[in-house]
Amino acid sequence: MSKNASSGNTNLTFGSVFKGLSKKTDSKDLPGDIGGILDTLDSEIVVVRGKGCEVIFANTKAQSRLFIEGSYSNKCKVSYSTHFPGICGHCPYSGTGTSTSPDPFEIKDTNGRTNTARCNIVQWIDGSPANIFVLRDITSEIEIKERLYKLAYIDQLTLIPNRQKLKDDFSQLEGKIANNELSGIIALFDLDHFKAVNDTYGHNTGDVILCRLTEHLESDKVFSGHLYRLGGDEFVFLFYDQSDKFNSEDEAKAHYKEVLSTALRDYTLPSIDIKCTLSIGVSMFPKYGGTLSEILRKADIAMYMAKAGGRNQIAFFEDKYDSAQKFKDLFINIQPILLETGKTFGYELIESGNEDKDDKKTVILKEFNRTLDALGLNDIENQSHYFISYSKQLLTPTVLKNLPRDKFIVQVSDPGTLSKSQKLETLKNYNELRKHGYLLSLTGLNSSAPDQDLINLVSYCKFSPSDKNSITKKRFMAQNQRVKFIAINVDSIFDFQEAKSAGFHLFQGYYFNQPVALQKTKEISPLKLNYFRLMKLSSTNDYMNFREISTIISSDVALSYKLLRILNSAAVGLRNVSSISSAVAYMGEESLKKWIAVLALCGIAEDKPLELVRLSLIRARFSELIAPNFQIKRNPQHMFMVGMLSLLHIALEKTREQLLEELPVAEEIRDSLLTKTGLYSDMLRFYENYEYSNWDAVSQFVSANNLNPVFVNDAYVASLKWYNDLVK
Repeated sequence: MSKNASSGNTNLTFGSVFKGLSKKTDSKDLPGDIGGILDTLDSEIVVVRGKGCEVIFANTKAQSRLFIEGSYSNKCKVSYSTHFPGICGHCPYSGTGTSTSPDPFEIKDTNGRTNTARCNIVQWIDGSPANIFVLRDITSEIEIKERLYKLAYIDQLTLIPNRQKLKDDFSQLEGKIANNELSGIIALFDLDHFKAVNDTYGHNTGDVILCRLTEHLESDKVFSGHLYRLGGDEFVFLFYDQSDKFNSEDEAKAHYKEVLSTALRDYTLPSIDIKCTLSIGVSMFPKYGGTLSEILRKADIAMYMAKAGGRNQIAFFEDKYDSAQKFKDLFINIQPILLETGKTFGYELIESGNEDKDDKKTVILKEFNRTLDALGLNDIENQSHYFISYSKQLLTPTVLKNLPRDKFIVQVSDPGTLSKSQKLETLKNYNELRKHGYLLSLTGLNSSAPDQDLINLVSYCKFSPSDKNSITKKRFMAQNQRVKFIAINVDSIFDFQEAKSAGFHLFQGYYFNQPVALQKTKEISPLKLNYFRLMKLSSTNDYMNFREISTIISSDVALSYKLLRILNSAAVGLRNVSSISSAVAYMGEESLKKWIAVLALCGIAEDKPLELVRLSLIRARFSELIAPNFQIKRNPQHMFMVGMLSLLHIALEKTREQLLEELPVAEEIRDSLLTKTGLYSDMLRFYENYEYSNWDAVSQFVSANNLNPVFVNDAYVASLKWYNDLVK
């Protein structure tokens, strides 16, 4: 079939192409380059109309199928549709289909290959309708996805789900576990005497036992779909139910013990003499944790109690079994570093318990992946820089390979107090990092005039404008104009003005969220008025007036766009939401109320430093995530609003009292923001302690409220990721 490559207008939409088709079957008869374009598509395109199901167009790929099969005909019923059983159900001309839908559907051809298909009614030049089918073979894509899935989630020996699949499956449950909607168990087990099998009969025999064991357990409907292999001879059962299924913990224990006891058997092969049994350790959630790592750790303790009790038995974890020495509470946060204009330059990563002992006999195994997780660098693309503390481990090949040079600035200290040999070694390590492309920032000056060899290596230098020897340091700044200076501890507008006057280029601290002196009530600007009206409507503890909200949003095109962008962001998880009514149907009123408040906050503070919005939203999400884990449960919606409203008065240049006179928030929220005795007042102090890295105070709060410090840290990291998803 020839292809017409004439120079007609090629700027036609896909819809206009088919609207303009006449009753022709050859691509060469189509206008311009359209015929050639349709013939190069990796899809079969067929156009049908009339009660006789006449094929009025088929591109080369579609015709090839018919010619190869020897069934070419201009009647779809006796030709093309015979290759796709069921496709007539999508065509109104067949007599069996009722209507077409633009949504794609999958259909298999007679060769068993899977195709994705779309059908649409289009108008022809003569005004008569026609039905267009576009089909593409996706069999290879499906096979590739299945192979990748198996590589990622299936254990290659036993062909059951692996550790990564367990992580992903459990992560899907964490929200409901946190809200006390689900409860269940992790049952960890391994094979008693399995090492003896490997040592006596070889690892091949051991592998056969593992395969036969999993086949046996998977064949039992009680265990099928609940089994995962962690590695070696360690396996996990995951069971969960609605939290109200059992009347008591004892009833739940009895149920799961009965289920698991059917797995307590002797397992062996016909040709060997050694029998393997199972020692099963059980940890219940959420009683003993809300994260997989914590529950697995406690199931592991219980499993060894089962072994100590004689093997081939089940042991449930109890607090008295946990004699492991507790880690220091480990928390992480990031502090903003701003330009003079208020725009964000970057962030400093600050960890508790981060005191390095860099000596030749001790290697501190820092978790650099936590850095990447906290900052969400795998998910976001931005121009921000991230400051991290120096460690000799930064020079290891793994870290050098994985830590992005364009993102990270390494903070080094003045080695002036070290011995000459130690100083030379330290400067050599700093220089090595520079050679690998990392920028260095000098922090924690030990002397008023650092060694010039060190200054030549660094691109940034951090110290407080109020440091001693300020005159000497001003001279030092003037003599090293190549270096950009960062003022730290800038926590008030006065600090900012002082640092700016002293010649600092960048500013680290929370001066942007401090209240300004007010003489009278400040009126809300007309540009912010609609956003504030939305904030009032979404802050109510009663039902929202959606008619009024719709009126406000529909009156402002930018507002509509911004709300839809938020609702369709990765943070919300919806897709293709096009109206408030559809959003209510998808997520419910309470959830939509939260997102309208988020929109309002972003609009109200759009002329303020971005960090003010970022900090407010991270506080809100952080509060919402930890709310269900308090000993006395707290309302997640109220906690979210407390976090979000905690800095709104700064954006509006009002006092909190003035702001809350105008917002119809719940009394619990109002009291928490205005007094020290409200239900959530302690959260305001917690936010500040966390942001300022007052880790002792953070640990005291966590301990006093019986919170899991690992969960709190994970919730903060999740809040950062949530914010990144929201603003993508």
